[in-house]
Amino acid sequence: MSPRMILCLLLTCAPLCAEEWIDFHTPTVGRGGAGVSLARGATGSYYNAANAARRPWEKDITQVEFDIPSHITASLQGTSYRWMFDTVELANDLADRFDEGAFESGGGVDADDMRFAMRVINRLDKLSSLNGDGLYVGAGAGIGARWTNLFLPRDGMSAYLGGFNIAAASPYVDLDSLRGYRLTDEAAAAWETLISEAIINSGGGAPAPSTPGGQQFSLDLQAAGYSAATADALAAWAEDADVNFDGKAGDILLDFLINTYNGTGQSLESGANPLEGNNSGFVIRGLAWYEVGFSYAFGLPIMGVSDLLTFGATIRLIQAYAFSELLRVEDMDKNGVEDTLARLGNKVADAYRLDADAARFNVGVDLGLIITPFDTLAISFAARNINGPEFRWKPSTTGEPSLVRFDPQFRLGVSYIAFYEAGLPLSFAVEADLNKTGSDIMPNYHQQFVRAAIAFEPDFGLAGIGLRLGAFKNLADANEAITFSAGLGFRLWVFTLDLGAHMAFEQRNFGTSNEYEPLPQRAGASVQIGFHLEFGGGDPKPDPKAKAPKGKPAPSAKPKSK
Repeated sequence: MSPRMILCLLLTCAPLCAEEWIDFHTPTVGRGGAGVSLARGATGSYYNAANAARRPWEKDITQVEFDIPSHITASLQGTSYRWMFDTVELANDLADRFDEGAFESGGGVDADDMRFAMRVINRLDKLSSLNGDGLYVGAGAGIGARWTNLFLPRDGMSAYLGGFNIAAASPYVDLDSLRGYRLTDEAAAAWETLISEAIINSGGGAPAPSTPGGQQFSLDLQAAGYSAATADALAAWAEDADVNFDGKAGDILLDFLINTYNGTGQSLESGANPLEGNNSGFVIRGLAWYEVGFSYAFGLPIMGVSDLLTFGATIRLIQAYAFSELLRVEDMDKNGVEDTLARLGNKVADAYRLDADAARFNVGVDLGLIITPFDTLAISFAARNINGPEFRWKPSTTGEPSLVRFDPQFRLGVSYIAFYEAGLPLSFAVEADLNKTGSDIMPNYHQQFVRAAIAFEPDFGLAGIGLRLGAFKNLADANEAITFSAGLGFRLWVFTLDLGAHMAFEQRNFGTSNEYEPLPQRAGASVQIGFHLEFGGGDPKPDPKAKAPKGKPAPSAKPKSK
């Protein structure tokens, strides 16, 4: 099956990223995901609970806002999925050599044939199941509302309803099922004669292993009945094939050769297909959930600091469904793909229906704090999933975790807005994850992002525009490329439209070495429409308890009349 067909299958599994923190605010997508510092509007509290409140320099008005965002993103991590494709292709090439009679006595077998067979088996050693490599897909969509100026200084309340999906397709290797096979029909003396022919046809005399691992491999073969000369030759060829004698593939190769000598197991030369009954393939695992979040934030009503400190809290009610499906290599034909899609379709339908027997309920708690020491400078801190909500399900393969846990995440950001008073705000922000988190959807993959953003969003009264740029990098994975982002925003009276996208310019080849699709390492897109109303005056609301600077009268507790 072509890489394009496989890719379409994996993307169709569901609108399914490694990060459980999926973007839910389109302007933030354009700003490189720097939402802890800069996200505003109806869904800004998704990133930082304190974002529900009004900033000290923003207008002292009542705002009612509604936003409808949607976002999808995908990323290719590691290279194991390519090893999987290449291994299947090499296995097919080995079968062709058997069909051509290369491993028959008098068929011209040589050291290259022996090394090639060993490389196919050794290639499996590079495929560590569920190792964090594979394809991630994630999506989020929903609606949010925000209402400001309620009870306490600068306070605001927001609520959102979102539907989210995260999923991954990662390689799964069933090495143990390969132990019941052998290479050729020849056994015992006939097999040793074939090895001797390979030595003669290759010239240069009988080879011998030179490493401790190869020498021990030869001794193990001799203990199974091989002569010293043929055991040394096989061990030397295994060294040339870069076999990891300490890895699992080295053990599998030893079993293959012992089975071949003893004439036990199924012969590859006779057409036995190791993929029949083998569970190697791709594990497609995902979590679909609905989330209702309620946030409240306010300036701390303490003498002299209500404009300095903003505190917010969010409680999230989460109803989720986790699913897992195994797409085996032996099923990668038309019927197999259709059957896999049908099974996945049923599971995803259960997820969206939140079937009573399948759904899991939990609660997430977030906290946020913003320090605004002067002018338009903000230091923002967000703690998300501090209670670590978990969702359990029955795995489809051995070795899979039996739960998805949203790890606690802590992020710190600093932002500054220039030319705000002139109505030409130019925003700058940097953010960093303070802790490294993992994803049970793709075990052993970790995330710790650093983000940067710049945005120019002038306000012309009845209209406004937004130009946004950003970038982010995963510090926990040196092989991940820097991802760049851009976005546009438009406002006409009370209506808003925002577009955002991100992409890594570094590409990954999805498929075999000979047939592949060059794809960006990461890419995503987002769109949002909104409806924003403002009521009341337009001056910043003074703190009646704040101390007046020297030479200036204390600020009035009442806003200026118009």
